[in-house]
Amino acid sequence: MSLGRNARRRLALYGGASVFAALVLWGGPVIVSRLAPRINVRRMDLEADAAMKTEAVKLLVEYVRIDTTNPPGLTRPAIEFLARVLACEGIPVTLTGANPQRPILVARLTGRRSEGALALLNHADVVPAGDLAAWKEPPFAAARGDSGERDHLYGRGTLDMKGQTIANVLALASLARAGLVPLRDIVFVVESGEETYETSLSMEWLLDNRPDLVAGVTDVFNEGGVNEVKTQRVERFGIEIMQKAILSVEVLAKEAKPLEDFRGFLKARDEAQPVRVEPAVREFLRFIAPARSDVWGRRMMDQAEKLGPGTEFWQYVPEVYRSLLKDSIYVGNVAKGAEGFSLSVMSTLLPGSPVAAARAALDGWVRERGFGLRVVFATPDCVPSPAEGRAYQAVADVYSLDPEGAPVGPYILSGQYTSSAGLRARGLRAYGVSPFAVTIYDASTIHHVNERISLPFFVDGIERMRRILLEFATAP
Repeated sequence: MSLGRNARRRLALYGGASVFAALVLWGGPVIVSRLAPRINVRRMDLEADAAMKTEAVKLLVEYVRIDTTNPPGLTRPAIEFLARVLACEGIPVTLTGANPQRPILVARLTGRRSEGALALLNHADVVPAGDLAAWKEPPFAAARGDSGERDHLYGRGTLDMKGQTIANVLALASLARAGLVPLRDIVFVVESGEETYETSLSMEWLLDNRPDLVAGVTDVFNEGGVNEVKTQRVERFGIEIMQKAILSVEVLAKEAKPLEDFRGFLKARDEAQPVRVEPAVREFLRFIAPARSDVWGRRMMDQAEKLGPGTEFWQYVPEVYRSLLKDSIYVGNVAKGAEGFSLSVMSTLLPGSPVAAARAALDGWVRERGFGLRVVFATPDCVPSPAEGRAYQAVADVYSLDPEGAPVGPYILSGQYTSSAGLRARGLRAYGVSPFAVTIYDASTIHHVNERISLPFFVDGIERMRRILLEFATAP
């Protein structure tokens, strides 16, 4: 039976709609999935299996298994291990220092000129492991985690900073293997007492006692870089250029009540400190604020001077921002000891605020009240390194071309210490450079139990550091 004209039209209309609906229902997801940007999900467990066979991981395992706990910080076996690795690459090595059991290693890859040389600064000592029972793997076994954590290598020093040392060794070795003569000398230095702030075992000792070994050095790459990571990707590459100066003391008294009153006095002094936006801090805030979801960071990019103590806004500002905008005084709780009571006090100071002046003020307040005072730790004055120059630019250029595609900029540490502080105070440009992606969960294990590094991220960092050193070696 033939269909009428209207019937044919209805059939074409509804039939076409049915076909279109079917295409949307069944074909739509395929089309959308092809149009949408791809999300690469890495098989970290399989990558870790492959990583275990690499030269880099084999060297890291061997290095971590050398116990260099400080105290006592007997680092000679570790220093000799690194010396052997470098010697095999044909790179001359010198062991020096004031303590034969805790030597300083210096190796130099000679370039076309010594002026403008770069130092790769490392430290061989590590902090004590703490509660051994709390470790998932023994702290000096350099073993992989179980089940879902098999992509990690556990061990004291994996992040702080034996992993980075291996990255530096292999980056230097890659230049030697290629027969490449860098435009400027590259000096490899390993300290032995960084974790207990012993300058007699540091690069500062070299500057005072063996300046010939670090002749021509103007720039330093050290630990302290911060790469912000979300899931499996680097969201932000941070090159550390400044850290606040630190004065840490214990105030001592026979009775608790006077110390409690003093604690209140110091907290009031802290609140009264004025806001002071240093140029380096402003650039840091402008770098990190676009990645922050909070209104505070964004408003502080350009309005920080208007948002300080005494304003309604200040009470809501997170401490991470407050600490960058003024000199700060942090006080602990009054603690009872064998011979009385103590109060921990730490001042963190911006550029232009001398540590000696902060110490003099504390001395005066303590003396007025008849307390005792013991200095725990005092750094040199805060000096920022400029976010410029051949060394800084080499890192920035390599990061900007990294497959991660993350923004690159200057970073500031508000309450952490590395040996860069002492070198900056002596006129050297020092930069915290981390080639690794380190999640906040892994970073939290530094100086705590279960220190660990992601093996795939470690292998990525080895290649990243090689590119950085190659860029420095060859760029005019």
